Amino acid sequence: HERLVGSEMGIRDSRETVRAELRDRIGPQAALCDAIRAALPPEAVLARDVTVPASSWGNRLLDIHHPHTNVFPRGGGIGQGLGMGIGAALATPDTPTLVMAGDGGLAVHLGELLTLAQERPRLTLVVFNDGGYGVLRNMQDRYFDRRSGVDLATPDFAALAHATGLPYARIAAEADAGAAVEV
Repeated sequence: HERLVGSEMGIRDSRETVRAELRDRIGPQAALCDAIRAALPPEAVLARDVTVPASSWGNRLLDIHHPHTNVFPRGGGIGQGLGMGIGAALATPDTPTLVMAGDGGLAVHLGELLTLAQERPRLTLVVFNDGGYGVLRNMQDRYFDRRSGVDLATPDFAALAHATGLPYARIAAEADAGAAVEV
């Protein structure tokens, strides 16, 4: 039993060391993870799209309190996060849901934004705007000499939210994160 407890402590310590290093690496963006976790009760659903922030920060920095509250596409397809989040929010209407999505994934599944506007589930959508398909861009930068089809024109998200009748808040600094993700 002591050996098992020691192993568990070692795993916990390793996890916390890795998390601390990641927090240092992402700098001010760590405030968004803190704000998300502070805003969401433990039973809230956290749905993540395949984006650099959602895949790396969301999967590594945000504590998941129960397997049913963790929604992430296992197949790695871009743009699934919002649809899965809407489904989770409609299935559990009294529980808040937060979706972490990328601008490229949202562009692929823009129709889901209209579903969000129509159905109005208890859902907060956080869109990370890096001007394209960041995951694919990183892979191309690492393995190829050029980029192809990964840099995208992105809309004015404030105007897009206004056009769909959805509330909008921009996170431009660490201090903006808490108010923007209140559920």
